[in-house]
Amino acid sequence: MSALIELAGFTKHFAGTPVLQGVDLQVHEGEVIVILGPSGCGKSTLLRCLNGLEQGDGGTLRLAGEALTADSDWQRVRQQVGMVFQSYNLFPHMTVLDNILLGPLRVQGRPRAEAQAQAMALLERVGLAQRAHAWPRELSGGQQQRIAIVRALCMNPKVMLFDEVTAALDPEMVKEVLQVILDLAKGGMTLVIVTHEMAFARAVADRIVFMDGGRIAEQNDPERFFSSPQTARAQQFLERFSYVENLPGRKAS
Repeated sequence: MSALIELAGFTKHFAGTPVLQGVDLQVHEGEVIVILGPSGCGKSTLLRCLNGLEQGDGGTLRLAGEALTADSDWQRVRQQVGMVFQSYNLFPHMTVLDNILLGPLRVQGRPRAEAQAQAMALLERVGLAQRAHAWPRELSGGQQQRIAIVRALCMNPKVMLFDEVTAALDPEMVKEVLQVILDLAKGGMTLVIVTHEMAFARAVADRIVFMDGGRIAEQNDPERFFSSPQTARAQQFLERFSYVENLPGRKAS
């Protein structure tokens, strides 16, 4: 089966410092890939390269068999590769519905009635149809992040990229956003997710990709990765999370 996304020997440098070093990765249609790793290992840079927000310095990147370079039509490509960030980036002077419709109407030139019907259906899917005419300032962080997801979905992408989308949320808001992503995965959408939510990663992923130092150090299915990591670096990484989760309370004897 051909890959929807394929990177081979992919590299990226910032000011001469290597950030991605010979990354080889394939993502197949309908697959959910979760990228884990310590801060600074290149996870977010990799996602930004997939969306054309950063350009690689070497190797190849293909989407549905098409080679992508700095000269590619990235406006067209980004309609196929949706991305949601830590920050919601909603326009404060526009209602929820107008934020969602901006891309379908201005970029894709779709009929308003068609795009609005899809937007309302997606809002219903994430439990926010009643907030269509609200202003972003009237929404919680979790609600705004769900709107950002709907905005990306309304472009009908082939794949969705999620870059630490719960990092800026209060703990009680995290679950509602992760549930939306889990529902997308259950629906068969192709997803590439960067997260530090370990329980979520284990539940949603078809494959865990562990990065360290700009390289892919290990790949495995989630049960094997979390129960018996194959590299010492992955073991150290998981032990750190286990340590934090099992810290005793201040009053523990």
